[in-house]
Amino acid sequence: MAKKKKKLTKAGQMILDLILVISLCTAAYSGYRLWKETEKYRVAGKSYDDMRETVAGKPRPVSSDEEPQERVIDWDALKAINPDFFAWIELEGSTIDYPVIQGSDNAWYLKHLPDGTYNDAGTIFIDAENRTDFSDRVTVFYGHHMLDDPLMFAEVENFKNQSYYDTHQEFLIHTPDAEYEMYPLAGYVTSGTAGYVQLSFVSDEEYAAYVNDFIARSDFTSQETFSPSDHILMLSTCSYDITDGRYVLIGKLKKVSGTD
Repeated sequence: MAKKKKKLTKAGQMILDLILVISLCTAAYSGYRLWKETEKYRVAGKSYDDMRETVAGKPRPVSSDEEPQERVIDWDALKAINPDFFAWIELEGSTIDYPVIQGSDNAWYLKHLPDGTYNDAGTIFIDAENRTDFSDRVTVFYGHHMLDDPLMFAEVENFKNQSYYDTHQEFLIHTPDAEYEMYPLAGYVTSGTAGYVQLSFVSDEEYAAYVNDFIARSDFTSQETFSPSDHILMLSTCSYDITDGRYVLIGKLKKVSGTD
């Protein structure tokens, strides 16, 4: 009887040892996965930091106590990195400060950095069907919002709060030939399958109805007004509020300098 009890004890110890080994392996794998996730964002962040320093001068200060510096972009150097670059977007007092690219489709730059490196952070890009001179009534920029990471368009969803809009009312869009400002009109959470992107319209009435629907759904109240003669810039990013969510921000686009 005693020998049988001893055998059961050894078997139990083996089970405990096996559980310990499995737990350690699981913890190690989880740690590796976490490192891998954070490492790709670190690589992407450094890539864009280097780009800002070498081709776009110093970024605007995040602190509101500092005076903004004039942005001078070396477009030749930027296009040497990737000839598909055509613009730069920034929002003072935020982490949004990135070049904008156009691909042949709306898939490639979701998962690739400007140099072609595969990276989940991707690149901010204009809709493949848009013209890069902003002559379309609606122009769409897409950018990721990584959970718990401030890269790319993460701060766009902050427009859910009226207080954020109140202190962030002007985006700057730089191009080789002109400077633009974008004044937020409306923003809200929707589904990625909701068909919220529309680039062409058969009439002023259809266009006005489309934009006014955004305004009616908006999380914040804008100081801006809309008329069918206005051009709209839409910023589309992920939202984790719903399954397959998107946060969509639209604003009036105004050329402030440059050639026609």
